[in-house]
Amino acid sequence: MSSYVFHLDRHSVKPLLNQTFFNTLENIILHLSNFLKQKEPESLHQYRINIRMARSMCIEFGAFMNKKYKNSVNTLLRTLQKETNEMRDIDVFLAYIEAYKQRVDSSFLGEFESIKAKLIAEKEVAYKAFESKYTEAFFADILTKLQLLQNNKKLCFPKSEQKLMKYLKEIFEARLEKIAKISKKLTLDAPNTLFHKLRLHYKKLRYTSDALSLEAFSKSFKPIQNAFGDIQDKNSQIERIKRYNTIKNKYLEHIIALLEEELVHDKSVCIEISSPKTVRKMRKDIQKIFTCKGQ
Repeated sequence: MSSYVFHLDRHSVKPLLNQTFFNTLENIILHLSNFLKQKEPESLHQYRINIRMARSMCIEFGAFMNKKYKNSVNTLLRTLQKETNEMRDIDVFLAYIEAYKQRVDSSFLGEFESIKAKLIAEKEVAYKAFESKYTEAFFADILTKLQLLQNNKKLCFPKSEQKLMKYLKEIFEARLEKIAKISKKLTLDAPNTLFHKLRLHYKKLRYTSDALSLEAFSKSFKPIQNAFGDIQDKNSQIERIKRYNTIKNKYLEHIIALLEEELVHDKSVCIEISSPKTVRKMRKDIQKIFTCKGQ
């Protein structure tokens, strides 16, 4: 995102959305171009972040946008994001492999090398498929559609001209209420989908904070988001190894068991850090922000 700073007490919703969409489209173009040229996972990561940022703003400020056009924007962005999910999961697993190797007996190293080789092969296929589809012409067409939607005068309702301060606190508190509600349901036996849902709520909160240049508040709960991300990554990795383990290899079975054991630990961490105390602190931080901005 650019360094554009919003004065919450002076701006309205519409320029916030316009500037966010402008910035994210600009960054999407930049990072995709870098990724296609250099195949760097970090470029792919930044590309995905900017897509999610724009999607999150569509959700958080959906009440100020024409539903038809908002859904069109979100659908296009969701398509762009979905087509990178496999590449992202493979890159993350490859990054974890070396760390996992340090935690097991040397007799397991051959199996880790086998997993690594399969991941590298799958990565090559996924990257080539993406590159062959996302030609300059194809991507230019997608961006043209997004830009037309962004510039459509009917995208935002008249009430989007009203001041941000009138709505922001309500938007933040509504998101925190959802976080508080789900956090109460977390247990070690809770389904992984519940942890994933809570992670998405934290991400939306962070993207909104980032768009508003509330850097200190955003950074304060990044560790929470990362902790929930660890659970999502482990689940993805366990499912991938299970797909590889067609002959019930005892080493792979043991590796899966080790990851599942770590998953229990990751869940306990998330239960602890996403506590009522954490939510209360975040509410206080939001109150301070709006008390200060309202002066």
